[in-house]
Amino acid sequence: MQSGLSKWVGPAIIGAAMAALVVLGGRLVYINAARGPTLLAQAQHQQRSIIPLKHRRGLIVDSRGRIIAGTLLQKSVFADPTVLPDKNEAAAKVSEILGLDVREIGEELLSAGDRQFLVIRRGVTEEQADQIQTASIYGLGTFNEPYRTYPMGGLAAAVVGFVSPDGHGVSGLESQCENWLAGENGLKTIIRDARRKAFWLAENGYRPARDGFHIVLTIDAEIQAQAERELAATVQQYHAESGVVIVMSPKTGAILALANVPSFDPNVYQDYSPSQYRNRAITDPFEPGSVFKPFVAAGALAEKVIHLGESLDCESGSWQDGARLLHDHHPYGMLTFEQIIIKSSNIGMGKIGKRLGNERLYKYVKAFGFGDKTGVDLEGEDPGLVRPLHRWNSFTTTSVPMGQEVGVTALQLARGFSAFANGGQLVQPYLIRAVLAADGRVLSDFSDPPSLGQAISPEVAETMKEKLLCPVVEEGTGTKAKLANYRVFGKTGTAQIARQGGGGFDHNAYVGSFVCAAPASDPQLVVLAMIRRPQASIAYYGGTVAAPLAREVMAHALAYLNIPPDKTASASGVAASTPPSD
Repeated sequence: MQSGLSKWVGPAIIGAAMAALVVLGGRLVYINAARGPTLLAQAQHQQRSIIPLKHRRGLIVDSRGRIIAGTLLQKSVFADPTVLPDKNEAAAKVSEILGLDVREIGEELLSAGDRQFLVIRRGVTEEQADQIQTASIYGLGTFNEPYRTYPMGGLAAAVVGFVSPDGHGVSGLESQCENWLAGENGLKTIIRDARRKAFWLAENGYRPARDGFHIVLTIDAEIQAQAERELAATVQQYHAESGVVIVMSPKTGAILALANVPSFDPNVYQDYSPSQYRNRAITDPFEPGSVFKPFVAAGALAEKVIHLGESLDCESGSWQDGARLLHDHHPYGMLTFEQIIIKSSNIGMGKIGKRLGNERLYKYVKAFGFGDKTGVDLEGEDPGLVRPLHRWNSFTTTSVPMGQEVGVTALQLARGFSAFANGGQLVQPYLIRAVLAADGRVLSDFSDPPSLGQAISPEVAETMKEKLLCPVVEEGTGTKAKLANYRVFGKTGTAQIARQGGGGFDHNAYVGSFVCAAPASDPQLVVLAMIRRPQASIAYYGGTVAAPLAREVMAHALAYLNIPPDKTASASGVAASTPPSD
């Protein structure tokens, strides 16, 4: 009996074992075929961590390599919500150390889904970072993260702009040059054990970050800083709304300074109104007034409709031209062509405009680049306003020569005036001198922009400089811009501000401006100063509010750049006690 039972037990056990093996094998086949990809993905997810390697944003430096915008490292706190053992506990600990709202952190962690890298707080202190590390919560840690800094504060802020907390450019060159500055993040993939401890770098799991390229500007930080200081003091002195200063090379178009007031500090841009981010030198056109007269006078000389020494009757300060009555600030009788510019006679310019006629007036306004963007390498430039010729009328004929019925930007004026300093050429203004790789190699060189052709002939430019514009500073409306050791030539302007929506001008609202160049024997710099809405009860003429500002900026820049004085310069440089108004 026993032996018969044994006879069947052995085969039964073997059969059962075989059946179990078949079932297990089938189960393995099922798991591998049906659930294999899912389980493998889960294992990969649990065993691997992808850590981003942040690039360093490229530098923005001035023409001498001084850093205007740079990148530093800061400690930041991150979490991997997919492996946190207790998200509520992690949120409580983080809120305790960083002083954050525990509910907000908890909600972030709970709603993170499959994200393995969640930045909780940027820019924590070293002490806070140490406390996070010593808390020893799996899935919670710190890392070094680059952040943007502006070591010169608000220097050239409207030009440079700023970046958002996530490192993307928002305004100015930071936004415009994002593709150059941003670089590319890298990554490393880490294999971890069951306790989430890193022990191996995954195969092909490392891609280094590529740092951004560097931008070299034409701006000189020293000239820029002085321009900003003088401009801020002038705006404050005259309780003005705003102001602009531009320093530019008339021969190359390189912009050495572009100052705006009000301005802002890009390190704490959120503390300022967005209106303070605006680069008024290129975005805010205005009716220029008398500072526009040299451009029309040059056209009149070129067309030979008037000659040096020729006199016109300025009608004792009041002239009826058809339905229009023109006035001068002072009653003048007969004035030579030169005196019309030196004393800034509206009536004289109106009569010159009638000699030119609208077609030739329009030709020279456009030849100096007005009504078109300068093409400067900045976003947001306004083209100004020059109406099409077919919309000009008899009023336009006398208005444009006085700087009315046109809208210009500060940069357009500086660029146009440069033609009187460089033999009549229209130059291309530019701010970006070069782009460098992270290792210093020159990738792009923009320091030789093309000439845009002749606005006027070299002979007309020289005549305008020597016979009309130097006397403006030596004896006319611009005497407050005189320098002791340099001959300066320039033109003042005072214009009313048009009422928004049309219908005349705002009461007691003016733009006072002055544009000049020096040294007259070999002009190296053009300086434009513009003050918007100075308090009229204090002063508002361009010769009073803008010319002294331009003088101080010019004097500093000439000395700083070691530009030799004119041999024929006046030794005194003392302004006349009662210069004519413009």
